[in-house]
Amino acid sequence: MTEIDWERRRRNLRIMMAAAGTNPTRLARDAGLAPNTVSQFTNGSKGFLSEKTLAKILPLIDLTEVSDLDTDNPLADPRVEIRRLIDQVPEERLGLLLEVLRTEFPKTKRE
Repeated sequence: MTEIDWERRRRNLRIMMAAAGTNPTRLARDAGLAPNTVSQFTNGSKGFLSEKTLAKILPLIDLTEVSDLDTDNPLADPRVEIRRLIDQVPEERLGLLLEVLRTEFPKTKRE
């Protein structure tokens, strides 16, 4: 990843923290991390966060995938919202949802 990619993640993390009503220190503590882990990243003194760290904080800010931080705006990205909705579907209804999606969006033969 480039510095530009990490800057986008940094910006999007700040956006999602604001939307969740939290701050870097609280988010880090809630994730079981050192209190300054997230603040060092969001203020730019730390260049990146590990996948392990991201996996701990993403659910706390209503994100599912690390790639959700790579969008232009995770609050308005349809793929992010679809993942959120799928995460709320009860296990016993996932098969039905899959069939609906397969019917609506059948695979097309690739040439």
